[in-house]
Amino acid sequence: MRYSVEIRKFLYSQYFYGGLRIAVGISLPAILCLFVLDKSDLGFTIATGALGACVVDMPGPLKYKRNEMLACSAIGFLSAYATGLATVNPVALWATVVPLTFVLSLIVVYGNRWPQISFATLFMMVMTLEEHFTPHQALVNALWILLGGLWYTAWSTLVSRLMLDRIEQQALAESVFACADYLLARAQFFDLDNDLDDCYRNLVAKQIAAVERQDAARDIVLRNLPQLRSGRVDARRAMHFNLFINTVDLHELFVGAHTDYPLVRNTFGGSDLLVFYRDLIRKAAADLEDIGLAVLQNDAPRASVNVKAELRAIEYELEQLRKRDLAATDPEAYAAISASFRRIWSATRLIDRMRRSLSNDVATTDTELRIDEALTRFVTNRRVSWLQIFSNLTMASPSFRHALRVTIAVAVGFWLGRLLPLTNAYWIVMTSIIILKPGYSLTRQRNAQRIVGTLIGCVASIALILLVKQPLVLLVSMFAAMVMSYSLLLFNYTASVVFTSSYVLLMFHLLAPGSMRIIGERAIDTVIGCMIAIGASHLFPYWEYRLMGKLVHDMIAATRGYLEASWWWSGRATPQPGLAMAGAGAGAGANAKADVATLTEAGARVAAHATGTATSGPAGAATSGATTQATPHATAHATAAAASDATRAPVGETAPVMASASANAASVVSEASTDNTAETATDQTTDPITDTAVSEEAAQRAQIAPSAPGVAAVGSKAAAQVAATAGASAAVPSLARDFRYRLARKNVHVAFANLGQAFQRMMLEPKAAQKFVPELNDLLVRSHVLASQITATAPLLRSTTQAGDNAPNLDALERALSCVRENLVAAEAGTPSPAEQADITKQLTRDLDAMVVQAERASGASTDLVQELKLLSHQCKQMVAASWLIRKDASLIRLPEE
Repeated sequence: MRYSVEIRKFLYSQYFYGGLRIAVGISLPAILCLFVLDKSDLGFTIATGALGACVVDMPGPLKYKRNEMLACSAIGFLSAYATGLATVNPVALWATVVPLTFVLSLIVVYGNRWPQISFATLFMMVMTLEEHFTPHQALVNALWILLGGLWYTAWSTLVSRLMLDRIEQQALAESVFACADYLLARAQFFDLDNDLDDCYRNLVAKQIAAVERQDAARDIVLRNLPQLRSGRVDARRAMHFNLFINTVDLHELFVGAHTDYPLVRNTFGGSDLLVFYRDLIRKAAADLEDIGLAVLQNDAPRASVNVKAELRAIEYELEQLRKRDLAATDPEAYAAISASFRRIWSATRLIDRMRRSLSNDVATTDTELRIDEALTRFVTNRRVSWLQIFSNLTMASPSFRHALRVTIAVAVGFWLGRLLPLTNAYWIVMTSIIILKPGYSLTRQRNAQRIVGTLIGCVASIALILLVKQPLVLLVSMFAAMVMSYSLLLFNYTASVVFTSSYVLLMFHLLAPGSMRIIGERAIDTVIGCMIAIGASHLFPYWEYRLMGKLVHDMIAATRGYLEASWWWSGRATPQPGLAMAGAGAGAGANAKADVATLTEAGARVAAHATGTATSGPAGAATSGATTQATPHATAHATAAAASDATRAPVGETAPVMASASANAASVVSEASTDNTAETATDQTTDPITDTAVSEEAAQRAQIAPSAPGVAAVGSKAAAQVAATAGASAAVPSLARDFRYRLARKNVHVAFANLGQAFQRMMLEPKAAQKFVPELNDLLVRSHVLASQITATAPLLRSTTQAGDNAPNLDALERALSCVRENLVAAEAGTPSPAEQADITKQLTRDLDAMVVQAERASGASTDLVQELKLLSHQCKQMVAASWLIRKDASLIRLPEE
């Protein structure tokens, strides 16, 4: 590890800047009251309000952060006032604290930052427990706490506005670093010393982290884009926007570089080819990390890492393989290794472009994607339904159970604090509240971290107090510990607790010098609070597997939507259900091609809504249950949007943000109804082997190109409704197709990350609460593999289907993609694989091989086109195999969908 690089990354990161901002915002009113007004109690009260508001001050859009801090301050004022009024009588205090704790714990149902608001308001309540106020004093105390919250909100908002560009740069840099880590995880697959299962586990974790960082950067970058309606943007915003788009594109290039690693290892394990691939990807990751550092430091990147040696070495090895006729003797292995090189080579070109963009002294406002209102579909909506809390007043709600656990823990902790000597009730209660989380696994993890961190912090504080006698040095040490505490909170909880304990104990020592009793009490209170929290976590448990059924369904649905969007993005029709099975049953000579439609964005919505159950076969019936969820209003809106300005993608009504990709099986077809976002696209470069463009340049993507006409005859009523919108459908531009494709890719990543995180949490729970572990693990791996293969296939589909008069017959390709789609639909329904699975796969394989042979024999087919067809054939075979495995795993998994 390069420690100097890691230290620089931390010092320039949003975590350290945030910790510094929080520490100053909390300390200023306390210092002012202590040294200027000589009122330490007042300073402590105001700091309590600031401490509560700072809990919500996390990286994110400024508008929402400000509103959430204001809501936190207002609710904290009410909770502190209610608790202060009740302190006059023990019975009244119990009667107030218990229901108030329940209500404040239940507001986690609103999601987003509301769990932080819940903790902050509970903190303000707890800090009032040990006081004895008259009604007037209770109001004054609560008003001072409110003032502290409002002060911190104003301070944080002011600093964030002044450092708006800096915050955006930090979010972008985090996204770049996460992408670099993902590249390193990819490089491990080419190292024979690494176990493949371990590589996949690491890859899943890095993929989840990359998606989280991209979502955070997306929310900030897109919201900071001014005047989305007019599309005007300044040079700095354009550079940040381009860097974000390029980062997501780069991530997608490496996602699409996934290949059959067991086959590659078995075939090329004894050669230097895998070493060259590993070193090439590692160098690309180092280059990307340097770009992230340059963004953090607001400086031009250093000289690029030279990858020419690895590129030339791989080209030479591939040339030797061609001379040995490996493409004919082992086409699967050759296609796998060469396809990876195409993607990685394109990735290195994109990294060079990112570097040149940051080093360019001439300001430019050109953007990778056209900036208009269509981008609002990629921005998260944080609106909440206030009545949602009432629908969660049931034991079937995990939030309700969490509120019960917190209420019981607070009551027990408060009672023990009053009963036991040498303890402070508020600190026991506070420890329990900090540790208790809605999920058992996180509570258990935090419990161990809290105990270890507190003990280390107490020992460090004792040593510092005994060795240092100068109050000024202790004051500086306390402030430094405060900064580090809030800086490390989001990514190293144990270290954060160490510094939190240190600065709290140093603060009490400075206020009351000479007493070491507080340190012992702090340790005792923490242990008691941890014991209460871990005991309460076993009450009314809501195990993670109960939430995973819906996440499994969402991920499969999002993958199917991604497949459909990829096919539609290429300008072809969405694979028609039943086509693969029919083609397989007809034998190798089946040439009947289904009459499928090339739908535009709005047309797809209308067709999906209009046809209902008109699709043939069981797959069509399964699909109709999802597609008919669209409302008539959405259909009418889609039609109107298609007929409107052809230069702007239609923007539909947005539903509240969900924790996962849309469960609607037609989530990508009706993309305007979802607010989850994705910015991902394939780099447009020329392949060094075939010298063919794998996709268009971003500027070409923004141009307007009407989609191909044509509507499937799926019933007289459906055909009439679709025909009514045919004119409007033809006007939808290629930009809309690109946006839909990007949105579908994002939905896949979000759904995968949600299921992956839930699976990781489940693995921390007791063995008895872990359900379908092998099946879920395999489903995660296979779903990531299939999504990667779809990503690699999409640009090949686009270039192949746009070959004009020389375009080959793609009937076999359509049947293969239809088979993949039908398997995903069956996986959503939990339908097992048919008995003729092997026969269907063999037939599809023969059809794909025949398609390639036919293209090779065609007189007008170019070498590049034939090569792309070979890659397409290989990818489709892999997709079919992965879809069968996904269907098998999904049919075995029986989890509640709550």
